[in-house]
Amino acid sequence: MEEALMSESPNENTGSAQQAGQVAKQEASATAGQAKVAAGEVAGTAKEQAQAVTEQASEQVRTVVVDLRERAGDEVQSQAQKAAGNLRQWADDLADMAEKARPDSPARSMIAQAADGGRRAANTLEQRGVGGLVEDVETFARRKPGTFLAGAALAGFVVGRLAKAGRKAGQSDSGGQPGYGEPEGPRYREVS
Repeated sequence: MEEALMSESPNENTGSAQQAGQVAKQEASATAGQAKVAAGEVAGTAKEQAQAVTEQASEQVRTVVVDLRERAGDEVQSQAQKAAGNLRQWADDLADMAEKARPDSPARSMIAQAADGGRRAANTLEQRGVGGLVEDVETFARRKPGTFLAGAALAGFVVGRLAKAGRKAGQSDSGGQPGYGEPEGPRYREVS
């Protein structure tokens, strides 16, 4: 009986092994298919998440850009108002200079015109901002380039004179101490 069992065992073992191999192959194939489907789902989910993050980042960038533009616009407007105030003060100072000048002085009418131009520029700056002022200056320079250049030269001269006067006023207020426009070091006397 042992011989009979022995003779049947190798055939049965081979059949069982083949059957087990086929089952394992089918299970491996099914597992691979499931893994492939799961990998596709994970890739799809990752892609959706990446798109969501990209959209959120883009929205935040747009919000920041809008906020920065608003802040920059507010800052420009604030600086334009300050510049208009300074320009108006300079125009008033020029008008005072023109009034104190000799009536027959040719500089008097030029200074008065510069003062009027300064007041108009201050008004434009207050009403239309920096862009409006630049646009007006460009238009005027195209229409009357000679007058524009003469006015620019006069304005440069006046600003230089005002700066020099301000510097001298600062020196007289400081009592002539070194560091306020006077050179440091020993002073030499002429010996006769």
